[in-house]
Amino acid sequence: MTRFMLVLRGDVTKDYSHLTPDDMQRILGAYEAWAGRMAGEGRLKAGHKLMDEGGRVIRPAGKSSAVSDGPYAETKEVVGGYYLLDADDYDHAVRLCEGHPNLEFGSIEIRQVDFMGGPED
Repeated sequence: MTRFMLVLRGDVTKDYSHLTPDDMQRILGAYEAWAGRMAGEGRLKAGHKLMDEGGRVIRPAGKSSAVSDGPYAETKEVVGGYYLLDADDYDHAVRLCEGHPNLEFGSIEIRQVDFMGGPED
């Protein structure tokens, strides 16, 4: 199996104010159901929602680095969470993401993990 990172991005330009508490529970349940299926198949290795606020961005600044708050309000997409998932190849990873609830709110970026010669825990 090959390990992939799924980066869940949300479209912050959409208006979500119409969502009711019941809607939010349904959406959360859909995320939990998808993760539960992947865990049940032994594919899910990790996955977490990221905090909405309080991030930092580090950029080079000459011979040192500069730290600023982030992400920024002017961005159209924010990273809201991630999963580490085992799949046969990219096509298989794409198929596993079909119907994922995040596709209702944004996108999923799929990237193969390169263990750089280290162990593939």
